[in-house]
Amino acid sequence: MRTINYDEHVERIVEKIKEKSMRQRMTGKSRLDMPLRSNKMHDPQEERALFLLDYYRWRKALASGEIEKLDPRRYHMKWVQG
Repeated sequence: MRTINYDEHVERIVEKIKEKSMRQRMTGKSRLDMPLRSNKMHDPQEERALFLLDYYRWRKALASGEIEKLDPRRYHMKWVQG
């Protein structure tokens, strides 16, 4: 079995990560440059279907008590701590 110096091993890994990060920044392939959302438009029927699915899921959560309405614009979700 070969012996490895932990500190040197970690240092090598950190150097590789820094090099890869720097290469991405220099080539412009960093994820920070990418938009968070796609600008692709949905089909109008698909957009409506997605809206309705979300609407009915929200209504079901309110009815079952998973989400509690506190004020007109404030809600409390039971599965979230705090």
